[in-house]
Amino acid sequence: MPKNTTGTAPASAEKAAPAPKAEKKPDGCAAGFYCYIGPNLTGLIQNGAIFRGTRTDALKAAATAIEKYPLVKTLLVSGDELPEARLKVKRPGNALYANYAKVAAAKRQ
Repeated sequence: MPKNTTGTAPASAEKAAPAPKAEKKPDGCAAGFYCYIGPNLTGLIQNGAIFRGTRTDALKAAATAIEKYPLVKTLLVSGDELPEARLKVKRPGNALYANYAKVAAAKRQ
């Protein structure tokens, strides 16, 4: 076997370090933020609004919108669930879609 002259260990000797796992926050959201994925409610809350911290912090920040439209609470999703939830809210047959439609209809009245 030839001697390794490059100064690096052979590939077989190298072991990949395990990827660090995301640390879960007390409320179960590793991302540490929540996002509103419902319709724009002028003067109250906008689609895509980001709330840092726990779910409780997000609910406090969106309290005025939740008072007027209680279903807004169901459209605040964690950063961990955001990619999937953004697709679900556009696809009929699930709670996110139904709640989005109800908030949008209530907004028009």
